[in-house]
Amino acid sequence: MKRTSLIIAIICTASLAFAQKTNYKVNTQTSTIKWNAKKIVGGHVGTINLQDGTLQTDKGKISGGGFTIDMNSMACTDAPKLTGHLKNEDFFNVPTYPTAKFVISKVDNSKVNPIITGNLTIKNKTKSISFPAKVSTTADGLFAEATGVKVNRLDFDIQYRSASIFSDLGNRAIEDEFTLDIQIKATK
Repeated sequence: MKRTSLIIAIICTASLAFAQKTNYKVNTQTSTIKWNAKKIVGGHVGTINLQDGTLQTDKGKISGGGFTIDMNSMACTDAPKLTGHLKNEDFFNVPTYPTAKFVISKVDNSKVNPIITGNLTIKNKTKSISFPAKVSTTADGLFAEATGVKVNRLDFDIQYRSASIFSDLGNRAIEDEFTLDIQIKATK
């Protein structure tokens, strides 16, 4: 009798441990990515959509996941005519590289806002980036938000009018870093 009770207790404990791990599917219709790129004088802003994605939690905290970015959806919202130039070989070369990816490699949940580290791949070049994110979960969903995520375009061989490479551009130079504001909504 004691042995049966022990086996049942072990099974119940294991079931609870596994039940606390949850997979979420990113809602690509309600999730958003906004970008902001600055020039020496001025700058531009825009949006880009997610193609797909998943997030995993363990005991209510993000533990893994990733998403695919649809580079064809890139839009410059303050200067729509610039969108085509951003998609050509001077910048993201979207015909050759129609998607970018971000895959979480590590999460530091010791902070109020977890520090997410992952591999960002653009134009088949991968670079590790880290950023804090606000994360909240509900009974059937998850919301994660990160603002001001810095990306250095030189890490992905995007050199067009780089302020650090071309010193003779004056006010036509473009800063090497751009930022992303990411809002991910996901459901079980």
